Amino acid sequence: MLNSSTTSFIKEKSNWFHRCVWQHLRYRRIIWGLLMLAFWLAIVPPVFIAYLREGGRSDTPLNILADETPDYISLTVIVQQADLPGHQLALYVAATPMGRFNTARKELATNLTGNFGFKTVQYAAGSLMPSNTLTIPALGSPRLYPFDEYTSALRIGFTFTDGGKAPVPIRVNMYGSVQTLDFDIDVTLAPDLPQTLDIVIATGRTKTTLFFALFISIISWALSLTLLILAFQVVVSRRDIPAPLLVLGITLLFSLPALRSSQPGIPALGCASDMLAYFWNLFIVALSSVSIILTWVLRWKRRRHSVESPSGLDSAYPSCPGSPAKPMYPTYGSPYPPSRVGSPFDRYPPNASSCTIAVNR
Repeated sequence: MLNSSTTSFIKEKSNWFHRCVWQHLRYRRIIWGLLMLAFWLAIVPPVFIAYLREGGRSDTPLNILADETPDYISLTVIVQQADLPGHQLALYVAATPMGRFNTARKELATNLTGNFGFKTVQYAAGSLMPSNTLTIPALGSPRLYPFDEYTSALRIGFTFTDGGKAPVPIRVNMYGSVQTLDFDIDVTLAPDLPQTLDIVIATGRTKTTLFFALFISIISWALSLTLLILAFQVVVSRRDIPAPLLVLGITLLFSLPALRSSQPGIPALGCASDMLAYFWNLFIVALSSVSIILTWVLRWKRRRHSVESPSGLDSAYPSCPGSPAKPMYPTYGSPYPPSRVGSPFDRYPPNASSCTIAVNR
């Protein structure tokens, strides 16, 4: 509990702040600007740093060989593309000879054979070791997006082309460089083959991708529920329907597919994200739009149109009692010449002393 002196001090400082600072527009703008800057610093930089850390995970087995030797083949394997709906990962493989396998010109000193899963590559002596691209399967279910996970396996080994195909020591440095994806790479020695590595790649969505996909779903739900509340007010509470309100639902209906497509790496229709938000939002927006337009059509009433004089002269110049009004335009037997065009004033007698003309000014 605060004592009376502390309470009075806080109240005094609050009054001073309101009187000397908050009542000035310039100071208020500075305070709001500082608050927005603090909010930006608290959200954007940490998310950006987390994004940079997620995409570059790698596994470098420095002590993977059975015996330490300076003579080996150094491999750099990079996951450069991922077709998860097609269940494929594209790997870029670059090989560099080290030790006695290397010449002074960085060329291969002996003929070697590289075994990459089901693919075999021949490397000729006296030339640079060319890089190549591998495609390995990725086992998983895309329909679980954004919670989908995939597993890939690859066995890599080198042997001498000549001399009984003896195994060659290798080292592997592996990276994953696909945006919105996180790779957890595990490299171990093959238990049944010497100098051979078994690589297991676990692929999943990054945390920022998962957060953004869920954020898009929340935004879609917020928009659809807002339109549903508006439709309830129009149909049940008989709220007025201005003209711009009629196209709001139709615009939102065509905006939902674009909002869904903005989710990074989302597959075709039918994934978990669609069942979580998109299908329900589409149904709610369509139902609300039809309700608003149908209510506007059913509430329309035809207005009664009354025939009035062109310039309102009937009210300004009433016909005189006892004197029949002349026709608007000359007819047969009229005292006016046939060539003269009639006017609204022709219906009144020229010398009617009993007529009173009242004009509202």
